[in-house]
Amino acid sequence: MMQRIRTVCLTMLILVPCASAGLAAEPVTINSLFAYPEAYKMKVVQVEGRVKNYRMNHFIGHNTKLEKCIQIFSIEDGTGIIDASYATICQMGTIMLKDGDEVTIEGHFLGALDVRSVKKH
Repeated sequence: MMQRIRTVCLTMLILVPCASAGLAAEPVTINSLFAYPEAYKMKVVQVEGRVKNYRMNHFIGHNTKLEKCIQIFSIEDGTGIIDASYATICQMGTIMLKDGDEVTIEGHFLGALDVRSVKKH
């Protein structure tokens, strides 16, 4: 009986983090993020909109010697505008943005968006 309980517990320890990692972020408007900041703080959210004020910091990592790209931009969705940043390794198939791109971004809300994924439309 104890062996069965241990097996169930170990299975849950493995499956629960995998299930929560697979959950899609909830699409929200920028207006909602600013109207209810505590409800979204540190949560992964999805926002759709147009890229504005795009700029990029490009450098070689001191320790890793990898080419790094930090894309900094704003997203406007018709309800508001929010700043976002997207840090990646440049050579790894990074989606490079430009002003005017229509995108869906997913990231952690910290008053701005720390982007973890970008999809161009």
